[in-house]
Amino acid sequence: MAHQYSCSACDFMVRSESEDEVVELVQNHAGEKHDMTVGENDVRDGIENVDVTADAG
Repeated sequence: MAHQYSCSACDFMVRSESEDEVVELVQNHAGEKHDMTVGENDVRDGIENVDVTADAG
């Protein structure tokens, strides 16, 4: 299972096996692209768990 987050304001999407990595990348993205600060808990609340084996073809 991987962790995925999609930005509601643009096309940014990140997926990783590490939830902590997703949080870090989303927080960096929000600051750099949208001049926003997003709390760790807010990011974690928006993370979806996805089955990456379904993507392998």
